Amino acid sequence: MPFPDDPDDESGFVPPLHPDDRLWRHPSEMAASNRATPAEAPTAAAPAPDRVHSVGVPRVWTVAAASVLLGVAATLAILSVTGTFDGGSTRTVVEQVEADPVTGGTGEAAVTERVGPALVRVDAIRPTGTTTATGVVYRSDGHLLTTADAVDGATSITVTIADGSVLNATMVGVDSSTDIAVLDVDRNDMTTAVMARVTDLAAGEQAITVERDPDATTPAVSSGHVSALGLRIDTTDGSSLHDMIQAALETSPTSPGAVLCTGEGAVLGLVTDRQTTGSPHYTPTSVAALDGSTTTSTAPSGMATLYATPIDYASQVADEIIDTGTVRHTWLGVLGDDLDPGAAAVLGRSGATLTRVMADGPAAAAGLKEGDVVLALDGVQTTSMSSLVVALRSHHPGDVVAVTYVRDGDQRVAMATLTNRS
Repeated sequence: MPFPDDPDDESGFVPPLHPDDRLWRHPSEMAASNRATPAEAPTAAAPAPDRVHSVGVPRVWTVAAASVLLGVAATLAILSVTGTFDGGSTRTVVEQVEADPVTGGTGEAAVTERVGPALVRVDAIRPTGTTTATGVVYRSDGHLLTTADAVDGATSITVTIADGSVLNATMVGVDSSTDIAVLDVDRNDMTTAVMARVTDLAAGEQAITVERDPDATTPAVSSGHVSALGLRIDTTDGSSLHDMIQAALETSPTSPGAVLCTGEGAVLGLVTDRQTTGSPHYTPTSVAALDGSTTTSTAPSGMATLYATPIDYASQVADEIIDTGTVRHTWLGVLGDDLDPGAAAVLGRSGATLTRVMADGPAAAAGLKEGDVVLALDGVQTTSMSSLVVALRSHHPGDVVAVTYVRDGDQRVAMATLTNRS
């Protein structure tokens, strides 16, 4: 069988390969190449599509470049989850705590890993005995948060941190009305918990409680979901807690001060151990209807219901305790209840009915009376008595606020100068 380049081949003349595709060159080709100056050098023709090497090389480089880029992206993704920057120092940002399908960035194990280093065991010695609770580090200078009920009246307090060290703790302050207490230990550069943005929270989202179990070396966890937001709960000791988060969990925490977290490990709030009386009352974020119906707030069968103080307000209270030694609760000088659903239907909106106006309070000085229905505070709608309390939290003693209210069917506005509740 004749070869393709045989003169007797019936296929005819086959042109030689391009010089770049041959292992040899004719001397005349070499001479022509040597004589050409850069200005005279001919422009190389586009490589033929059937040249294996001219197509293969770019593909190799493309794959290599893509591999490098993917490697860089993977490295950045790991850094964004672990938060490691600047020579190994750790910095955690809420926005970077995302679900990772490869490493399992959500769920109980991930939450324990992220929150565990900031959890402490609190042992409060009181005349009636020792109470063991959970606390969470919220400032790296050694300030911790726990519930007021867990440490109020303690004669001495010790804190066991994540590495097993037992430290003496100082009581910085307690605010029983919000069930928040602040402790301080002599330790700097402590690992702090990541705080969630509670305003971005919605009912139905995953929620996990984490606590320092007195009988275990690792944190105990329980999974569930957020079932309602912005609740007022009345407790058996006669107090009321406002703007609370309600969660339905597989099991109840075994110690006071458990931490409620998102599925990614950001702290949502501190779980109160107070017992409630009756059903919770809804505030604006739970959107009660005019006919009195509300969203379902009961936990599914077999699940436990608990309530947590939002971490943003708990931190606000704690900061004020640290700065001033106490909490100044802005006072309008009124007591009230949610507007009756029937009256709300007639009025066309919800509100807070004043049942008592203190004679020496700001409301009385502004001309408000019992029976008035408050609709707004400085333009912020108040759909319940609890929402009025929450609205006051954004103001300070000395602020002058516009109180929009209804009396005898007429809508009016009163200007009140807020004071500090003594």
